[in-house]
Amino acid sequence: MNRAAADFVAEGLHHVGHSTHLLVLEGIRVLTDPWVTEPADRCLFHEPAPAPLPTDVDLVLITHAHGDHFDPAALARLDRGATVIVPEQHLAQAIRGLRFARVLVPVDDGPLPFGPIKLRAPEGRHLVPERVFHLESANGAVFFGGDTERTPQLDAFAAEHRAAFAILPAERSTILGKRSVMPPEDARALADRLQASRCVLTHHESRASRRHPLGWLVRIDIARDDELDARFVRPRPGDFVPFPWAETAVAPASASTASSSPASGVAR
Repeated sequence: MNRAAADFVAEGLHHVGHSTHLLVLEGIRVLTDPWVTEPADRCLFHEPAPAPLPTDVDLVLITHAHGDHFDPAALARLDRGATVIVPEQHLAQAIRGLRFARVLVPVDDGPLPFGPIKLRAPEGRHLVPERVFHLESANGAVFFGGDTERTPQLDAFAAEHRAAFAILPAERSTILGKRSVMPPEDARALADRLQASRCVLTHHESRASRRHPLGWLVRIDIARDDELDARFVRPRPGDFVPFPWAETAVAPASASTASSSPASGVAR
């Protein structure tokens, strides 16, 4: 296990797998879309296998109800003192059944203070209701795009709320032939709107099994490196990606193991 995965202390993104990331921002530990159950939605598997799931977290962000993003078995492993934010009331009810201390459903994209972080949850667009997340600290801001499509509303939000660090999907995947995630050109355009200097690819490590009929309805087509640009990092499970404003805090030993473009800034 690498240094970053072992301690989860360094300010930045610790990649677990697929859409599950641990963000350490101003000392607050934020876990996104924890997923351990396979197959999710009867057909999705991790590929490659994820890193161990961090369980001692302060804040959990759930973007939507699909099984590779909302996984009660993964949530059951977490510290019940965490605050959980979900997009729909029926998800909140399920999580309250797990006895979490605080479960919130945003009603708009207004700020939700959480210690030194200001959190906003604008609506995304997917096959089911989705919220994406903007986390702002005194030093910089992070945007987590789940697996939303790009929308005019998100463009307007990004123009008002910049984020130097953006976590974005970029793919041409479809379900029943319908696209439901932003393609690479939209990921680049939203990164421009956010004025992001570093972008991390998300929702990029799963496969659909054809052993279940639902697997035949899902086509996974993740962006190639030549469809992205030098800002984008494609993390592997266990990788650590520092926030641009926190890079001076990264130990020299980690910085020396950073890979070259297009994944510059990744410590392994």
